[in-house]
Amino acid sequence: MAQLSDTHLLADPTAELWGHNTTRNLKAVIGALPRRVDAMVITGDIAEDGAPEAYRRAMALTDDRAGQRHLLAGNHDSPEAMRSAVGSMPPVRVVPLSNHWTAALLDSQWVGNEAGRVGPGALEPLRRALAGARTDVVVCLHHPPISPCNSSACGLADAEDLLAVIRKSPARLVLSGHVHQQFDTTVDGIRFLGAPSTFRQLRHGGEPHYQDTDEPPAAQLLELRDDGSVDRHLIEAR
Repeated sequence: MAQLSDTHLLADPTAELWGHNTTRNLKAVIGALPRRVDAMVITGDIAEDGAPEAYRRAMALTDDRAGQRHLLAGNHDSPEAMRSAVGSMPPVRVVPLSNHWTAALLDSQWVGNEAGRVGPGALEPLRRALAGARTDVVVCLHHPPISPCNSSACGLADAEDLLAVIRKSPARLVLSGHVHQQFDTTVDGIRFLGAPSTFRQLRHGGEPHYQDTDEPPAAQLLELRDDGSVDRHLIEAR
């Protein structure tokens, strides 16, 4: 399973954002991935400016690269433009990945806010889905419920509500983006993995709060094992 995040594509594929060509960087990361993976999830901030062209380009660049492909909205995304290219995006999507793993895809976009929120309308369906799951579950969303950044803008406003739902459930893994920084932490037996950005990596804190680390564009490749364990590999642009 491949996780890409925070592509921040622009309407113009030749344009640069903060000194980076986001389309070129995404192409480079995709080129470093295996030719085809079982599943691919892109965890939000697909477009920087909400341009329909950006979503169509994301779909075209990842076409035929995975057996399953799932896109989630981030705080920068336009729900209307994204749906026009991707299709329906309900607050909770539950999809089988294998005989041993299921993905629960959550919409954490809180329109008008940089931070995220899952909301009670998604938490209750998620609770029911986890209660009925007969496999291990990987939860995917844009905003990290446990964040390496201490700013409220870096995470979920209702993180504790989400954590209460997934504790003592079949959820073994939570994948997120948003902070443009890879991280790996385990809490209450659940592993939380933050994806690097295909656009740029950021350091948080100081002045200004967001600082480019000059690390290469990247993604992560995950092997979801039958015993519930996960092997993680960082994939950097060539």
